[in-house]
Amino acid sequence: MATPDTVTVVEEVTRMVLTRLQDMELQIVVGVSNRHAHLSKADLATLFGLDAMTVYRRVRQPSDFAAEQTVSISGPRGTFPKLRLMGPCRAKTQVELSLTDCVTLGIKAPITQSGYLDEAGPIDIEGPAGKIHVEHGVMVAARHIHMGPSHARAWGVKDQDLVKVAFGGERGGVMDNFIVRIKDDWIPEIHLDTDEANALGLHDGDVGKLIKE
Repeated sequence: MATPDTVTVVEEVTRMVLTRLQDMELQIVVGVSNRHAHLSKADLATLFGLDAMTVYRRVRQPSDFAAEQTVSISGPRGTFPKLRLMGPCRAKTQVELSLTDCVTLGIKAPITQSGYLDEAGPIDIEGPAGKIHVEHGVMVAARHIHMGPSHARAWGVKDQDLVKVAFGGERGGVMDNFIVRIKDDWIPEIHLDTDEANALGLHDGDVGKLIKE
């Protein structure tokens, strides 16, 4: 028969193990997003004379990839000559920059979600086969977390919820206002741009802990 001391020890160990398992379940990998662009099919044809991009490297999200193709983008103050394209094609052309990038190019762009381009900034884009001007094309991606429906259910969150994430390390801290975004084939991944990652000393492949309110 177990003694009171034995029961206390077992209960404490069980609590510690369950807490550790919960902490592990809430750990999500970090994806640091460098400046890049998504093109519509029409703009891809204009800039490259192509109907599809070539895969350069697969990324964590199953349906997305970094493309072989790059473009030059220009604003009033400067140019980035080799901006990587991300595939597949989108309904609208979209250039995702950090706030530092926007200052370098002299472009005012909103912090917003992907696809929300009504207030996006103007940009000139050049490829080997042509040039385009996109009046509403530049955005700074709002920090967000990709996940599938099963992950959202397990963590008790829903699409468009705002959550906090804690990061460790020498310059770690807690960041607010991560938008939960859910899609059937997505896997859990925290997306930060280079400004945000550098501020906390984060690298691609690090992890953050989801904090539920």
